[in-house]
Amino acid sequence: MFFAPRLSHHSRRLLQSGCVLSTLLLAAPSRPIIAQETPTPRAAAITADAVQEAFVRVTERIKPSVVTIYAERATLHSDENAPGDIPGVIPEEGVIPPIPDGPDDDRTSLGTGMVLNAQGQILTNYHVVKDAAFIRVLFGSETDRPERPLARLIGFDEESDLAVLQLAPGAPRRAMLRPVEFADSDAVRVGEWAIAVGAPFDQTQTVTVGIISAKSRHLTRNSRSSLQDYLQTDASINPGNSGGPLVNLEGKVIGINTAILSPSRFNVGIGFAVPSNPIQRYLPVLIAGQSIARGFLGIQYVAINEEVAREFNVPGGMQIGALAKQGDKFIGPAKNAGLLEGDIITQVNQRSIISSDEFRSLVAQSTPGTTLSFTVLRPGEAKDEMLEFKVSLGDRNTQNGEKPVIKPWETTPKAADFRLGIRSENADELTLSQKDKLGLPVEARGAIITEIIVGSPADAADLQRGLRLVRARVANGKWQKLPDKKSFLDLENTLKAGDRVLLQVRDKQDITAYKLLVVDPN
Repeated sequence: MFFAPRLSHHSRRLLQSGCVLSTLLLAAPSRPIIAQETPTPRAAAITADAVQEAFVRVTERIKPSVVTIYAERATLHSDENAPGDIPGVIPEEGVIPPIPDGPDDDRTSLGTGMVLNAQGQILTNYHVVKDAAFIRVLFGSETDRPERPLARLIGFDEESDLAVLQLAPGAPRRAMLRPVEFADSDAVRVGEWAIAVGAPFDQTQTVTVGIISAKSRHLTRNSRSSLQDYLQTDASINPGNSGGPLVNLEGKVIGINTAILSPSRFNVGIGFAVPSNPIQRYLPVLIAGQSIARGFLGIQYVAINEEVAREFNVPGGMQIGALAKQGDKFIGPAKNAGLLEGDIITQVNQRSIISSDEFRSLVAQSTPGTTLSFTVLRPGEAKDEMLEFKVSLGDRNTQNGEKPVIKPWETTPKAADFRLGIRSENADELTLSQKDKLGLPVEARGAIITEIIVGSPADAADLQRGLRLVRARVANGKWQKLPDKKSFLDLENTLKAGDRVLLQVRDKQDITAYKLLVVDPN
């Protein structure tokens, strides 16, 4: 549980007296200023120290609840001809989510997550883990041997870009799982402090500070406004921050950092976070592996302006610009209920509709099958008619095509020729595309690691794709050079269960490193 950082009684009085003084100066500028009312430099320093201590205490409490997420997509050998892009969550002109930067190549997605409970469930953004072959969660990034357990996707929602992960059984140590605590995002005020924690550009456990710049922002996806609303913040958010918490000065989560507005894909001071209240509503459904049920009306609409509203003698409303179509046929609940293009929806359940955001939320937050009463103004050739319709909402999830399948736990290959969990290829046999994916120069030579098997000795030793094999020593024996793939396979064929292999590798900058691998005794 998080505890709100408290200012001392003396500091609170200083802050209060400062506010009173400001009020007096504004209200009565001609009033003589008494010297004793001006805070002393020492008093100002105490106040600044108290505010600074608040940030430090919140940071110390939230960081243990924040993890870094690495999601591996298709292998080098299965996606050789696939495009190298990573899907975004909110594609629109100028609005780009923090698309994860892979630490090794474009098949590794980097993001952030937060611990939900002691059962090992982690909250993150769906675009961080979408289409992942396997997912690894990094704990304790400030230690030499951080925890790196596997996790799997158990629930997600594309509309809100939320995903819940489940850590593999038995890892990490339960003492490391410090759950976050959520705040009431409806109570958040514009201008309040906001603190973001994440892994921008693979810099784990990075803390940035700003304020809440705006509330109830809506972004555009596929030429339509998002159903999800967002908090806007100027706390620095960059690629890798996706899925990390945005917290208040009590250390409670007010949102999950999801998107940025930037022409360059990097922070310019406009970031967006899904508020904590809808997150809390969705979590039980996502943890159960179910879809978030949202109502579907089947129309495109736009709010009429004040001038048009006055002409129709209504306070406002949503004009139906088009009905949903499948091929050449109109479809959807609105069409089935008798609504027409050009109709103006003025009320829903006897409640006047002025804002398009309000109308969108009302429909989307109603469950499929809900019957809504619509008051509709229908402009006619002779006169306008005010009509009433009963509309039974459809299911938005059925309108978005086939839902992606949540994958079961990945099984670790046990092939005899991969005893160390390394798949290698000769550099001169790799295509230019493969070298590019591995970050290798065109002139690269030698045996290159092209795949690491999840859960293998190589994985445990934190070996990475793109490293060049140099030589190996088995059980304190002699060093054996590894100039090509065959020499490495020959070495593997001599290994026995429990053998300790000291492996020398070089990275693309030609920096050498030693890694100890122990052959699985099983």
